[in-house]
Amino acid sequence: MGDRGQLEAVHTGSESLFEAVLGLEDALATPIGDRPKWRLRVAMAADHAANRLSEHTIESERGFLHGLEHEAPWLARRVNQQTVEHERLQKEVDALRVAIASVDDCPDRATQIRAQALELLTQITKHRQRGADLACEAQAVAVSNGA
Repeated sequence: MGDRGQLEAVHTGSESLFEAVLGLEDALATPIGDRPKWRLRVAMAADHAANRLSEHTIESERGFLHGLEHEAPWLARRVNQQTVEHERLQKEVDALRVAIASVDDCPDRATQIRAQALELLTQITKHRQRGADLACEAQAVAVSNGA
């Protein structure tokens, strides 16, 4: 729990995920008018975000969250929430990627995908915030225990 290396790895992974989220948001903000170009840019950004989310999930669950589960049982509910969210967010990113790949030249469909993606970005941001709060609490407990 107090392993500074695990906390730093989770922070680095979270920062990489944040940068990917920013890239997806930037791609989504481009005009839909040139749909093939918009679709390509959004697809590339969504793929990048999916990869970063996968890396974040692996790093968190194999290291930081796994350690918390055993060393801080009073945080088990919140650890479980983060783990469940990893699975849900990955499914939603995958669904977004499928939607992007199947978008046709209908402007309404692109608008729907944009809304879907923006909702996903909100969920990822909230997940990152809860994870940061969990890491901060774990670090505070480790410091108070002399770790």
